[in-house]
Parts: sequence; C-alpha cells; structure tokens
Amino acid sequence: MDDKTVVDAFLDTVMNQLETGDPPETKATLDRLMSEGYSKSQALQAIAAVLRVEMNRMMTEGTPFDNARYADLLAKIKGEKS
Repeated sequence: MDDKTVVDAFLDTVMNQLETGDPPETKATLDRLMSEGYSKSQALQAIAAVLRVEMNRMMTEGTPFDNARYADLLAKIKGEKS
C-alpha cells in the first residue's frame, strides 16, 4: 500500500467522522482550524495526521481507539495564521 493510499484512507475516515458527527470534536476542530486560517484541505490534512498518530498508537500498543486522547490531540492543533 503506497503512502497516497494510506493518506486517502485517513482522509476518508475523517470525512466519515464529519458526516456522522462522531466524534463531534472532528467537526469542531475543522471549524476552528478554518477560522484560524487553514484552508479546508489543510484542516482536513491536519486532522487526518492526528488520526494517524492515534491509530499508530492503537496498533503499536494493541489497545482500543482512545476517543478522549484523540479529542485531546485535535485540541492541540494550532492555526497556521495567527
């Protein structure tokens, strides 16, 4: 699986989170990042990167997805244009 396929899979997951509203922090983060100067594409990429971090932790440690940790990581994304 090439890197583009992996990136696309994470973006698809983020889009699914936005469509279902689960977790709600994904939409809140998208809105916040766009208000801080990210384009929609940049914001989606940043959220997908955070999702990848949490999924890698989950796979490495053999633990379930941690929604609270994911929400905390989303909250730590900083806007590009301050």
